[in-house]
This record gives sequence, structure tokens and C-alpha cells, in this order.
Amino acid sequence: MMMRRGMLLQGALRAASVWDCKLFSSSVVRQGCPAVEELPESVHVEESHEASAGPSDSNLQRSGIRNVVKKVKQYGRGGRPSVETNSKIELIQDPRMMKLFNLVKEGNFEELKAAHERLLKEGANSGEKGLDVYLYSRLMTQCVRQVGNETALPIFELMVQSGVTLNVVPYTIVIRALMDLADDEKFHHSGQQGLKEVAKSEALASKGLELLHEMRSRGIRPNELTYKPIMSWLPPRGRDAQFQELKEFMAVDGVPFTGVFKFYEIRLALKVGDLKKAERLYIQAKKENDNIASSLDAHFLSTFSQADRVDDLIDLLPKVLPVMNSDKGTASAFQCLGKHRRHEAALSFLTLLKKSGGSVEQLNRAFVGYILGSAKSNKLDETLKARSDVEEQCRIEAPPEVYNILIDACCKHGHVSRGLDLLDEMQQKGKKLSPYAFNPFICDFARWGMHEEAFEMKAAMGRLGVQPSVVTYSTLINCCVKLGDMERAYSLLAEMKTNGIEPNAHCYNPLIMGFGSQERLDRALEVLKEMLAAGVQPDSYTYSMLIFACSMVRNEDKAVELFEGMLQRGVQPNAAIYSAMASVFARCGNLERSIEMVKEIERRGEEVGTEAKSAVLAGLALAGRLEEARALYGALRREGAFPEAYSVGILLVAVGKAGDLDGMFGIFEDCRKENLWTKLTYQQRAEFLNVRCINVVLGCVRHNQLGRALQFLRKVKDENIADVAVLFDKIFLHISNGGRDENEMCWLDVDDGFTVVAAMRELGLKPSRMALEALLDGCASMNDAEQAQRVVSEMEKEGLALNVFTQIRLFRAYVAAEDEERALELLQQIDPYDWQDAHVQFILQQTLQPHFEAARDSPEAAQAPETLPGVRQKLEELIELHPYRQCMDD
Repeated sequence: MMMRRGMLLQGALRAASVWDCKLFSSSVVRQGCPAVEELPESVHVEESHEASAGPSDSNLQRSGIRNVVKKVKQYGRGGRPSVETNSKIELIQDPRMMKLFNLVKEGNFEELKAAHERLLKEGANSGEKGLDVYLYSRLMTQCVRQVGNETALPIFELMVQSGVTLNVVPYTIVIRALMDLADDEKFHHSGQQGLKEVAKSEALASKGLELLHEMRSRGIRPNELTYKPIMSWLPPRGRDAQFQELKEFMAVDGVPFTGVFKFYEIRLALKVGDLKKAERLYIQAKKENDNIASSLDAHFLSTFSQADRVDDLIDLLPKVLPVMNSDKGTASAFQCLGKHRRHEAALSFLTLLKKSGGSVEQLNRAFVGYILGSAKSNKLDETLKARSDVEEQCRIEAPPEVYNILIDACCKHGHVSRGLDLLDEMQQKGKKLSPYAFNPFICDFARWGMHEEAFEMKAAMGRLGVQPSVVTYSTLINCCVKLGDMERAYSLLAEMKTNGIEPNAHCYNPLIMGFGSQERLDRALEVLKEMLAAGVQPDSYTYSMLIFACSMVRNEDKAVELFEGMLQRGVQPNAAIYSAMASVFARCGNLERSIEMVKEIERRGEEVGTEAKSAVLAGLALAGRLEEARALYGALRREGAFPEAYSVGILLVAVGKAGDLDGMFGIFEDCRKENLWTKLTYQQRAEFLNVRCINVVLGCVRHNQLGRALQFLRKVKDENIADVAVLFDKIFLHISNGGRDENEMCWLDVDDGFTVVAAMRELGLKPSRMALEALLDGCASMNDAEQAQRVVSEMEKEGLALNVFTQIRLFRAYVAAEDEERALELLQQIDPYDWQDAHVQFILQQTLQPHFEAARDSPEAAQAPETLPGVRQKLEELIELHPYRQCMDD
């Protein structure tokens, strides 16, 4: 019996950390656990240095460690012997357990329950030895190891139903499995399902705590391995009250609160911000054991760094640097020093770290952390000097990562040439080149619209043997999408796959957005299929872009289908999704459904978001339902929210068109308030205000309120809201389009343009050539030759001579108005030198192209006045008379 227990203890030691081994040994012997060797290997085991957190001079422990090391060498990393133990053979040969195990592997838990009941009945009828806690524990362990932690609880519940006498082992197995599952959920907290995953994690942890209370109520004392997974789960979440409660339970249960548990308590104090308590516990732990795990030092350094406690950091560093073997805390400490520009201290501590025998890796991490922090201070010259000082004074050579950080900083500060110098230096010194050295240039070029330069940098990577990264490709794909070159963007995706680089969502999403913007829904859906085939899961942004694409082509059914498919995939809708759906319904003429969707979401108690309501607001304004639109706008303002910029712009335009100028001016003043639309860049916000200024002026002019327009423009000029001259030019460009907006609604005519010219002169401004020539384009759009002549008179007043561009615009107006006499006269006024320009000849021919085509229909049509026969003939004569110059650029 003692030999059997010895074998079981060895198995337990294999499954636990070294420090856990000592803690567990006495408890197991005391409680007589049979199947301890089958406890699952814990993912809660801390870094190896945590094993030294408790006393280490016990002869018993040293002997245990030697045995563990010996067995690890003998059995391999997993700690399992190559020859099956008797227990293992018993499990495999027991057909009852194998049947249950296979059902668990298949995930058939309903059949598992039925099979288990049959086994219990058969055992009761046959009188054979029934299932005991040992076999259940082995089954749980086997399932956890080979299937997953989620299998532990169902088997544990079957064991409880069977009525077998429980002990600490099955409780420990199931609690550890539950806490492992709860801890795994932390990886999902940043995704779109974060809140649900947090709730799931909490439910799993609560079940683990419930089982701990249950076993204690049954008189089964938990041991160190039972408490450890729960106690390790609490500190990162700041659960101080629960931690202290379990600490009291441990005292009652005779479980020593030493070693790794003290480590958890210090981490908890740091997490909740009780630094005084953390320091007190830390000092106490140091007194008990000078070799305490250096991860504690790392946690303190990280905490001081995150809290920007630079002075405390400087006080702690000289004490812990010589004995630390953790790079994490060191890197964060030096990053904090760099961020706060404590250069002398950083140089001193780097020297200390080097003198105390710091490894090359430690020195490099510290160096990188320092430069990274310095770069965050946004003092480029100081950061570049910091790197030189470390190399010269500390005699530490900069690793490639330092160069990468410096290159990135140079590009972000607009000093691309200095970044290129650093790249050249890397090559000269033989530093390892990576995509991180090139991506900053590519991103910077892309940001400034220098797309060819971005692609040239990628070509340079190829010449130097540097494989582009996912970031490289995603940036270039975005470049192509902005240019509208979707085929080139798509070819980059294929190139990635050819080069063995797996695209991620950041590569697929821009393609979907680009195809959607071009109203190519079919291609956007093809990209989605490729995305799914590659195993890349669409996120909420993916679906928002797809639904947006549906709105562009007014395909409501497909949008609904995509929305339902998104829910089936577990992607939860967010504000952008609801906004896209509301936009689809509105654009498809189903505004009521859009409104009802928003109301339904609110009835469910969910957050609709401003974006969806903004889409409804825009739909109401475009539909002319201004009373409802104004009511929704007011409701949002009372809630302290502000609609999206595009919807406010649409509302302002609609109100102005309706003649409610007071309301229009009120909305404009709302738009000027600070802290609106933080997603917009400064340039985008300025452009938005420019457009709204134009809308206000157009609204006043359209309703014959020139006085209010002038008053507003004086305010714009005095308060420097926008460049008034630029505003006027844009107004004239609007008139040149026939006075129509994006909804094909006629706002202004050329008469209004002359009113605007008068307003400019009242403000002491002169109309520019571009403004007056834009009026000529407006005359052509409106087939008005008389107004075109009036524009010419205005140009003469301003001393603006008619150049060939003006003459071409004037010719278009005469042709559009079928004024053959003036058109003929104008052709003869064009300078012979300009006639020799191939582009001039081409434009004039294109202007008359419809007339040439109409004249070909019949001899009668060729002589009809509306085909301008005299103008056509004169144009052909002049082109023949003046052959174009051969030296012209084509």
C-alpha cells in the first residue's frame, strides 16, 4: 500500500510545479488520495522562477526536486513514463470506462448520461465492483488531457449522481479545469464579443468557487493545488475581498499561505493600486527569502512605470538590477525613464546593468525600452542623441530594434530623409533588416498619397531580400483602394498567398470597402468567400462594409441576409452595423423599417448608438420629412449626443432649401462647437465647415436673402471660419455644374452667380478668373448665350483678358445655345498659335461631335440650323489651315 502511494505521489509531482510538489505532499498523505497522479497539468504554473518563492533549504524538498528532475529526464517533458503504469493499463482495459471516454471524445453527452445509467444498473444487478472515485478521477483526467477542460464538469456531475464517496482529487481536477477555462477567456476580452466572454469567464470562476465551498461543507479539506488556480485567477481582476476570504479559508484548512500565494497577494495589491501594502509585503517577502522570484521585482518595476512614478523607479532600480533575471520589468522601467526624459539616470542604470553581468539580451531589451520611451516624448532630436549616448558612454551597440524605432519616429515627424539615413546605416553596419525597418516609410508615403514611392519601397525590400509582412501588404492594399485601383489591390492579396504570407482581416476588409464604394457588391462578396475559405473570421467592420456595399446598390435583401449570417457566426452588431442597416433601409425607400429597427433596439434595452440614429436623420432630411428630422436632431442634442457629420450636413442643406434660414444658421453654429466628431482630422473638420459655409450662402442666395449672405460672409471672414475667397470659388464651381447637388436638385442658376459677384464686391473682393470661367461653364450647362456674354463683360471689368481656355468655355456656351453667329465669330478670334495645339483642336471637335453625328443622318440634317453647319465647316477649315505642332506633349 505504501509503495502504491509512493507511485501516486510521484505522478502528482510530475503534474505540478516544483514548489507545488512540496506543498502538496503532506496534504495528500494526510488525506489518503488514491488517484493524485492523474491531476491535470496546470496552465496556472508560473514562470520557473516562481518555484523559488518559498523556503528552499529543506532537505526533503531538495530530495523531491532531484527526483523530479531525474524523472523529467527519464520520461521526457510531459513527465509521463514510456511504460504504462498499472493504473493506466486498468483504465484502457476497463471497457466501461473506455465506452464513456469515447462518448466524451465524440461530444455525445446525452448518450454519455444514458450509458452511465446503464453501467450503474448493470453493476448493481451483477454484484461486480462498481465505479469508484478512483476510476472517475482517472476518466476526468484522461478527458481533460485529451479532449479539453470543458469535459471535467459533466463527468464530475455523473460521479456525484452515482453516489460514490468523494475526496479532494475530483474536486481539485474539476476546479482547476473550470479556472483554466475562465482564464482562457481573457484572450477574447478585446474582441467584439468581449462583454459576453467576460460574463462567461465570471460564470466559470463562480462555479469553481461554488465547488470549493461545497467540498468544504462536506468536510473535504482543499489542498494547495485546489486553492492555487482560484487564487491565481483573482489578482489580475482586482478581487481583493474574495482573495482575503479564501486566505482565511486556507488558514482554517491548514493550508500554508506561503510561496506562490504571497506572490499572488503582492500582485493583487499592485493591481488594486495599494502600493503601500504591496511594498510592505514585498519587503517582508525579501526578508524571508533574498532569492525571492525576480518576477516580483518585475511587477514592481512595471507598476511604477505604468503609474509614472519615476522617482520611486529610480530608487528601486539600483537595488534590483544586479539580481534580476526578468527582462519584462527592466524594459518597462527604461521605457518610463525615456518617456520622462531622465537620460542621465537611464545611462547610469544601463552601465550598472552591464557591470552586474547583464546578458546581451537583457541589455538589448533595456536599450530598446529606453529608446521606445524616448520616442514617445516626441522629441526626435533628443531620441536620436539618446541612442548615440548609449553607444558611446555605455558601450552598448544598438540592436536592429532600436533602428526600427528611430526610423518610425523619423517618419512620424516628417523627417523621411533622416529615416533613410538610418536605413543606410543599418545596411553599412550589417544589421539585420526586417519589415519593421521599411513599413514606416511605406505607411508614411501612403498617408501623404505618395503611392508610387510606397511601392518602390516594397521593391527595395525585395532587392535586399527582406520579406514583406502582413502590415506591408495591408498598407499597400489600402493605397490601391484609395486610388480606386481595385485590381491592383486584389493582385496584392494573391501575391501574399503566393509568398506564403497569410492575409488577415486588415487585408481583406479594405478590399471589401473598396469594391463596395465602387458599387461592385458581387466582388465584395467574392472577397468575403475567400476570407472564410482562408479561415479568417469576418469581424464587425467586415460586415459593416458589406452592408454599406448593399446600401450603395440598394440591395436590401442581401443586407438582411448578411446581417442574419453575421449573427449566426456569433459576431455581435455594433453601432456601425446598425448605422449601415439603417442606411440600407433608407436608401432603398424603406425609411419606416429603418425607424422601426432603431425603436426595436431601444425596446430591447440595447444601445443603438448615434451612428444608426444619424442614418435615420439623414433619411428623414432627404425625404423632406423635416419636422421629424428636426425632432430627432433635438432629441439627440438633449441626450448630449451629436449626430454624425454627414447627417448634420444633409439636415442643414434640407432646412436651407426649405427656406428656414434661422434653423439653418442655428445648425451651422452647432457645427462650430468644439470636441465634435473627434474621428475627423483637423483637415477633414476644416473642409466640413467650408462646405457648410457654402451651403449657408447658397441657401441665402437661393431665397433672395443677399443681405443675410453678406452678413454671414463678413462673420466668416472676421472670425476666420474659412477662406472667403476659396468659398466663393467653390460656389461658382457649384454653379458651373448647372447648380445641381448630389441629389440632382437645382439650387442656383447663372443669375444667382451674378448676385454672388455683387456680394463679393460688397466685401471688397474681386471675382477670380476661375470663378468667372466657372460661370461660363454654368452658361453652357443652361444653354444661355446671353448670360455668357454678360460674363465676358464682367471679365473685361476686372481686366481679365480672354485666353484660349476662356474662349473654349465661351464656344461651348454658344454651341449649347445654338448661337451660330457668335460661335463663328469666336472661332476666328482664336490665336493661330493656339490653333496649332492638338488639345485645343480635340476639345473643339468634341464640343461639336453631337452635331457632326446628327449631320450624318441625312443631307437635310446636315443643313439643318440645329446642327450648326456653318460652324462645322469653319472648324474643319481652320483645323486644315493650322496643322498641330509635332512637338506637343501628348
